[in-house]
Amino acid sequence: MNISPFSWQQLLKFWDYFFFQYNNPKICSIIRIGYGFLLLINVLILWPDLLTWFGENGRLPYAVSREIIDPDTLTIFTILPKYDWVIKMSYGIFISQLILLLFGLFSRVQAICVFIWFVSFFNRHHILFDGEDNLFRMMGFFLIFMPIGSYYSLDNYFKKPKNLEDTSHSSTWALRLLQIQMCLIYLSTAWEKMKGEDWINGTAIYYVSRLDDVFGKFPLPNFIFTSIIIMKYMTWLVIIVELFIPLALWFKETRRFALIVAVGLHLSIEYAMNLFLFQWLMLVGLLSFTEPKDYQKLKRIYKVIKVLIKRGSKGRKRT
Repeated sequence: MNISPFSWQQLLKFWDYFFFQYNNPKICSIIRIGYGFLLLINVLILWPDLLTWFGENGRLPYAVSREIIDPDTLTIFTILPKYDWVIKMSYGIFISQLILLLFGLFSRVQAICVFIWFVSFFNRHHILFDGEDNLFRMMGFFLIFMPIGSYYSLDNYFKKPKNLEDTSHSSTWALRLLQIQMCLIYLSTAWEKMKGEDWINGTAIYYVSRLDDVFGKFPLPNFIFTSIIIMKYMTWLVIIVELFIPLALWFKETRRFALIVAVGLHLSIEYAMNLFLFQWLMLVGLLSFTEPKDYQKLKRIYKVIKVLIKRGSKGRKRT
């Protein structure tokens, strides 16, 4: 039996379909809003100690910061004067452009500038930031190449009628890159856990639950974390879920279920642990796998629940 080889033409056709198929860009605009809101919170908390962290008389002067990081790492503070007022002015411009990105005014320009400012502050005081900020950087880079001003933006609002274009479908290859990045995060996390003895023998959750500085954000039942059997199954379940999500998200039949599982995972971690904005940023990244019809279905579910609540309240009044 002769089997025809997988031709380069078929491969290129699949590549073109996978990365450059036309999709509804509404999701990109929703991601812009979610990302902008979270990054604004992340940056605003720096304000009370701005000069302590970034000033020349603070904890890490510029010259010292170059010694603990690759000196070739790019930051705009390399060419700016080393004065406190420059730090404050740069921070103010950063916040202003971040707000403009959130509202979608000259969206792509703001996305580029916000990325440059964030990377500059990141590389100015590298030890101040963590993995959450790495995710902010990556998502901010992908955002530059997305059609983020097509919907829910001042760009779209102020468009003149003669300049209006059909934005119902556009190439969203950068959105596909974000999807791949999200899956790599889950897979790499699961892979690293499987290399650790504590995750394999099922005791990792036990040790995590004893970290008083990050665990115990809200009340949890004591019996869960005093039973070694429950904690073992919880530990193994985390690895299974993190392996399941990045695979199931790519299939139409399992996509919505995978999204529900992922949302449940991140909300449960957010409830139990103090990890600031990481879980919410992951949820924003998961929006890349949603479609406009998913939101329409959520609206219908909301309306049904609203009707049921009204009927229930009327029934109680009659009784």
